[in-house]
Amino acid sequence: MRILYPHNPLTPNQADEPYQTEYEAALASGLACSLFDFDALALGEFLIRDAIAPKEPVLYRGWMLSPSRYQSLVHFIEQQGGVPITSAADYLRCHHLPNWYKDCREFTAETHFFAADTNIVPAATALGWPNYFVKDYVKSNTGNEGSIAQTAAEIPEILEQLTLYRGEIEGGIALRKVEDYQPETEIRYFVANGTAHSLTGNIPDLIKAI
Repeated sequence: MRILYPHNPLTPNQADEPYQTEYEAALASGLACSLFDFDALALGEFLIRDAIAPKEPVLYRGWMLSPSRYQSLVHFIEQQGGVPITSAADYLRCHHLPNWYKDCREFTAETHFFAADTNIVPAATALGWPNYFVKDYVKSNTGNEGSIAQTAAEIPEILEQLTLYRGEIEGGIALRKVEDYQPETEIRYFVANGTAHSLTGNIPDLIKAI
């Protein structure tokens, strides 16, 4: 398997800063790795160091991509003879919230989806919730207003900030019911070929069910 990382724009022989430690660890463990120009992908170019071998499985580890941009990446990997571990269809199924929500509804916050041009204030008011967690199909808002609207009237401002910082509302609008999660309990698991993995090796039954 070859792992594909975005390179650091200022130091092209290193991975982009948030991935550099992982990149070094992957190399040290004997994994094949390649760096590529993330920004050039937007221009329809695939500039890669250390070529992909024919029929070599390729795992992308980098910044989130829009579905069309990820499709371009898949095309370039296949053009070089590689085999993407995550297909464009699987990426979209996991990347956009509505595509996985139906399978995980019982395990996650109640969510309603709306087109980006929806008159969102009356639509949100009709839900009858005391407050709303506001995001698009991919990300929540990290701007000054945060992601929680205390009233339906506050939602448009959060969406404006989301558009400002991300450039667009990707996919559409998702309003999620605000849940009282226990602080500092977020744990991430990774799934490969139907098997879950964790840093500690402990996989709770809930994760297996999901």
